[in-house]
Amino acid sequence: MDEKVSSFKKGDLITPEQAMQLAIELAYLGAAYVSPNPLVGCVIVDRNHQILATGYHARFGAAHAEADALAKVNVDELKNATLYVTLEPCAHEGKTPSCAKAIAQLPIKKVIYGLTDPNPLVSGQGAAIIQAAGKNAVEYEGPLKKDLEDVCEIFLKNFRQKKIFIAAKVAASLDGQMGLKSGESKWITGESSREHVHLLRARYDALLVGRNTIENDNPSLNIRHPDIKKHIKLIIMDPSGSLLTKAAQANKFNFLKTHKKENIFFATKKLQLNSDYQQIEFLDLLDLTKKFWHLQIRSVLIEGGAYTYSSFLNAKLIDRLHLFLAPAVIGAANGLSWTSAFETESLQNKLILNNLKTQTFKPDIYITGTL
Repeated sequence: MDEKVSSFKKGDLITPEQAMQLAIELAYLGAAYVSPNPLVGCVIVDRNHQILATGYHARFGAAHAEADALAKVNVDELKNATLYVTLEPCAHEGKTPSCAKAIAQLPIKKVIYGLTDPNPLVSGQGAAIIQAAGKNAVEYEGPLKKDLEDVCEIFLKNFRQKKIFIAAKVAASLDGQMGLKSGESKWITGESSREHVHLLRARYDALLVGRNTIENDNPSLNIRHPDIKKHIKLIIMDPSGSLLTKAAQANKFNFLKTHKKENIFFATKKLQLNSDYQQIEFLDLLDLTKKFWHLQIRSVLIEGGAYTYSSFLNAKLIDRLHLFLAPAVIGAANGLSWTSAFETESLQNKLILNNLKTQTFKPDIYITGTL
């Protein structure tokens, strides 16, 4: 994946904050393939704080970030070295060996980990193993703390609350219009923004869209990126089951061509017994998210439409917003607002984005934050 990574290389002198920032950037490189594991990055520096090696967790079941970095350096280079990692080294043996036990046997002097692992199998135990070996293992406290929580946000919510993580991606004009009431919506944002959306999709287990988005836009809803080969799950909000009937009768919809049938789920309140497609029967949106959890779906990205966005906002179920704003004004007379069905009776109840980050994808502005 072409997520931005600082241009540090082996031998470069780096500050502690730069080392942890680099570890965060490296962590995102595994975004497409590590679920349900967390994103983790690692940087090892020598006694002079020059980079020895870097690593990241690239795929579920593959080497953890610490092991990936350690494999790139000789043991004798590790004397008095410091290891920076975004999450506490694991203590337990699973698909991969314990990173904490491996570190304990090496001449590394200090480990600085970004967050204590919320997994009860690991929490505090990885650091304890390292400390028992006579090394210094401390949790990072500094200006990057919130960024460390962001990189691990899906995993943290999964373990802390036993709930799925829900994000929404919105493309709109400056005045919040995602298209016209006539149905015209292509394209409000530019090509650069649309390319970045494919990277965002790769971070999540499933995409979720409403029936109207399918019928009006006929999107493909897959991941089109040269470095990503991921078959993402697709959830279609179809409470009445009307789209499910049409999908069974015709192959006119693009999503039927870009997704394997086993990766398509129709969320409906009216099961169709003779359908060939997978269906998720639900009572309300909270019930639906619980059904996702039982299907091993740990994160979802909502991609429209207006009623779907508003329904999840009204239910207070969205954790993060990805907003792409085009430098254009459409107007409310004929425009369709992405929050057209969102209800706020008082300004005191308005939703506020926290830990805002912005980026330019010319000519658009990208804003993201947590709710």
